[in-house]
Amino acid sequence: MRLLLAAAVALFAAGPALADADVDVPLAPLTTAHWSVATGETVSPSHDALSFELGWPGVGVGYLHGLSDRADMGVKFDLLYGDEGTNNTRVGMGLRVPLRLVTHRRDKLSIELHIEPGLRFYGSRDFEGSKFVIGFPVGAMLGIQATPELRLAAAFDLQMGLVTTQGVHFEVGPQFGFAAEYFVDKQLLVGIDTRFGPLFYSGTTDALFAFRTQIVLGYRL
Repeated sequence: MRLLLAAAVALFAAGPALADADVDVPLAPLTTAHWSVATGETVSPSHDALSFELGWPGVGVGYLHGLSDRADMGVKFDLLYGDEGTNNTRVGMGLRVPLRLVTHRRDKLSIELHIEPGLRFYGSRDFEGSKFVIGFPVGAMLGIQATPELRLAAAFDLQMGLVTTQGVHFEVGPQFGFAAEYFVDKQLLVGIDTRFGPLFYSGTTDALFAFRTQIVLGYRL
């Protein structure tokens, strides 16, 4: 487990170095038309963005602030009704702090790395007590500007976290998915964001199926 965490952190930390090492294909500037909430592009430093997510495992609202032409960070608040993305229902609340970094951008393609540390709290359910999760997922995304109005993306996330319920456990799960966003205009987009994969807990060999399927709205300020 420690090796997985160390490798994920090292991958994200190496993002800027990878971008700088790509001397043949320098990082292109972010154009006013190319920004996103869920398809592998950032908002520019001159424009922030608001996001709204609705679906499974919950409802979320967020704010993104552009740090540079290749990085942004923000904060997201969640009302949850799916227990860690599984089909087990449990009411909870969450707070996330996403950090996104574009390491490659050329023509219609972009490569983005992200980390999204956060806290989640779930209420009691059946014979189980309340549940507290310290999450630190990492991931990567390949974004494609298919048309001026349509962005597509393929994504890989590694879900990781410390879970406190009847003791302390470690959760980890690889998730794959896709996303799409349609730009209604330069300020407003609507899309879909998905992830699917197994979720493992330390101390057991059983795996649960976890997923995320959400409608996404984004508004650039």
